[in-house]
Amino acid sequence: MKPLQLTYSPFELKFKAPFLTSQKQINKRKGILIKIKYKDFFGFGECSPFPEFGSETFEQAENKLQDFKLKMNLNPNDFITNISESLAELDDFPSLKHGIEQALLNLICYKTKLTINELLNVKSFSSVSVNAVVGFLFPEETLITCKNYLKEGFKTIKLKVGRENFEDDMKIISLIREKLGYDFNLRLDANGKWDFITAKIVFNQLKVFKIEYVEQPLNSINDFIKLKSGSKIPIAADESIRTYKDAVIFIQKKAADVIILKPMMIGGLLQTLKITELCEKYKVKVVITTTFESSLGKSFAVFAASTIKNKIAHGLGTAKYFEKDLFPDLYPVKNGVIKLT
Repeated sequence: MKPLQLTYSPFELKFKAPFLTSQKQINKRKGILIKIKYKDFFGFGECSPFPEFGSETFEQAENKLQDFKLKMNLNPNDFITNISESLAELDDFPSLKHGIEQALLNLICYKTKLTINELLNVKSFSSVSVNAVVGFLFPEETLITCKNYLKEGFKTIKLKVGRENFEDDMKIISLIREKLGYDFNLRLDANGKWDFITAKIVFNQLKVFKIEYVEQPLNSINDFIKLKSGSKIPIAADESIRTYKDAVIFIQKKAADVIILKPMMIGGLLQTLKITELCEKYKVKVVITTTFESSLGKSFAVFAASTIKNKIAHGLGTAKYFEKDLFPDLYPVKNGVIKLT
């Protein structure tokens, strides 16, 4: 059998303006474009590490890629097993695993002339609702940005919170509800900023603002459980879910109402679909989000979101932040929705 040829090239995507969260200021994204070729067929994949959100570093991914030897049978009848076995050594390199897996799946689809739905035997909805996301801005800037998003047709806004003084967050949340009303979903993302005592105080103050859910308020699963038991505001786990085992533990212990899945951070599409199936079984909501990757990486996040049965907005509207993308965005957001067909 003719061997697979793997080549790669680093890339950098610059932001039009900095995006600030409780964790860091994001000005650019570094990644690796992976190409796998077999005879005249090829597939592209994206590796865009984000260590602050649970992946390997760019340098670790690049070093591992230099040593990685890809050996795999492209037979579509048992490709999932083949991919799992071939990429097992990359379990500690989730973004690199995502990139190679994506390139392989795209290659197999190209070679077999199957769609990704046909290849994976899954059904997709024809459209996906998308939430807007707002980083740390001054109150009036935040208000104007949210107002513009609502004018664009978004029905859900995710607001980054976790400032050093939560009263600053509260002023912004209060301002948004006072000026823009309650006819849209408002979800918050603290990126694990709070301890349990702070989170308990915060949640008590948030009760009057009709919050859809608070994402990653804490880091400890035990704190998740305690907070959830005394709160009527739903809680979502994001950074806490980086493996299938993590998802199993959170679901078994009923530690979260919503599971946030980032394919780039958990090792690819196949792992994402496996976790969503588990969540569906136990009636836990799933939200799929990107991690500011290019339109290539975004395409598989969009596909994963299109398989989710519960009607909820997903975090897929990040392409607009880049000065220039790797490829044309095949899934632009219009009126808060991505159309797949």
